[in-house]
Amino acid sequence: MSNKDKKFQPDAGFVVAVHQNILGIRAVASALDIFPETLAEAMAHMGFQFIPDPFNLSSDAGKVIALQNKRENSNMSLVGNDQDDE
Repeated sequence: MSNKDKKFQPDAGFVVAVHQNILGIRAVASALDIFPETLAEAMAHMGFQFIPDPFNLSSDAGKVIALQNKRENSNMSLVGNDQDDE
């Protein structure tokens, strides 16, 4: 049987990681003007966590996303109004 008196004592790295994620969630939630709890729930649902970005990879990812969106929309064309043809 397990000892019910023994408390869970996580490693220091686990505690640091949780607090680092708390800081990230609060910062991004503030920038998006949403509740931190809402962002934390969405991240938990999708399986993501915040990690430091010392090489600014988020900026590069944003640029690639913008290029992908531009490429997806580049083959779109305006369609004339059928009523103009009559």
